[in-house]
Amino acid sequence: MKHADLINSIIEAEKQAQALAAEAREKKLRLREDLSESAETLHKKTLAQADARIEEVRNREEKQTADAIEGMNLLHRMEMESMERLYAEHRDEWVGKLYDMVVRRS
Repeated sequence: MKHADLINSIIEAEKQAQALAAEAREKKLRLREDLSESAETLHKKTLAQADARIEEVRNREEKQTADAIEGMNLLHRMEMESMERLYAEHRDEWVGKLYDMVVRRS
């Protein structure tokens, strides 16, 4: 092989190596961009799932609170009705006892 052919072969090999290196850099850059997009998509998806879960928990807690309040209101109404029945049944008796206690002490 002639000296000039050897130099041309080396130059050609260098050009091919540079082309492969440039292709590898481009591929690496595309992979980074794809990874960045995938990470952003995953981040958005995770945030959306977290928001949905928070909303679900908030709705459940609000319903439980409303149910508890409704239960307390029902209990309160029942107790008031019971007190009113007792008052209606014993009003005259209690008024008489109070009158006797006040008049006797005086």
